[in-house]
Amino acid sequence: MKRVIKLLIYYLAYTFGIGWLFYGGYMIAHRTLEMPPVTDPAFFNLSVWAQLLATLAVGIHLLVWGYVRSDDLKLNFPNAGKVMLVAAVFIVGMGFWTNYLTELTRLPDNLKAVFEMSMNHPAGIVSIVFLAPVVEELLLRGAIQGHLMRIWKNPAWAIVLSSLIFGLMHGNPVQIFFAFLTGVALGWMYCRTGSLLPGMLMHFINNGSSVLLYHLSGGSDETMAESLGTYGAAGLALAGVALTVLCVWLVKARLVPRQMTWHAAAGTEKNKEENELTL
Repeated sequence: MKRVIKLLIYYLAYTFGIGWLFYGGYMIAHRTLEMPPVTDPAFFNLSVWAQLLATLAVGIHLLVWGYVRSDDLKLNFPNAGKVMLVAAVFIVGMGFWTNYLTELTRLPDNLKAVFEMSMNHPAGIVSIVFLAPVVEELLLRGAIQGHLMRIWKNPAWAIVLSSLIFGLMHGNPVQIFFAFLTGVALGWMYCRTGSLLPGMLMHFINNGSSVLLYHLSGGSDETMAESLGTYGAAGLALAGVALTVLCVWLVKARLVPRQMTWHAAAGTEKNKEENELTL
């Protein structure tokens, strides 16, 4: 767990450190000690660029310091092409029923205005659609979950913990629930294949489709029930459940019948972690 805590500290240090460099510059330029609201156009523009650079810095740190295995970024599992195709269908199916459940929970969306502004900002779109899928998979699945699966007997606990962290990192009640469920699917794919690429593809499709649908709808915030009707929304959710079950079965029973072996040799991971603590 020391490594998990250390990685989260790195993540927070980059996020707040780079953010405050930008915010400090803004406050000096405007000769004020008061933080403006995030929705202030000039301040928001700085925030978006700060977040993009912080995310990029986290990804570079993980790769340079070797927190992610080189094999994690390869298509070195059976039926790789078919698995990637199934992964794409998998996340679409999940989107149908997880969005439906999220709407039923009626959890507050405290960051709605911020995300809408991000989806209308070029740097925000790059960060949401491209950088987040890559860096979050490197951090949550590759560096954290992969490490825990090599030192814990039951990989399911590693998937659950990394998914909880994934949900909490979003900091928005309505996203925490959705992100946790999505994280479990991403974590399972990584556990099964030993590669981060299926999860990165799924993450890209999930985030990209959200941005695309937002722009196609003209920024409308209609729920599934409002746009499809009560029975239409429920039917689509059930179809999504069926697709999800089918994709899990295809991967587990047909495409990757033998799961990746995760347990490291006795003492290897412990010694590696002790060495990393000196970095």
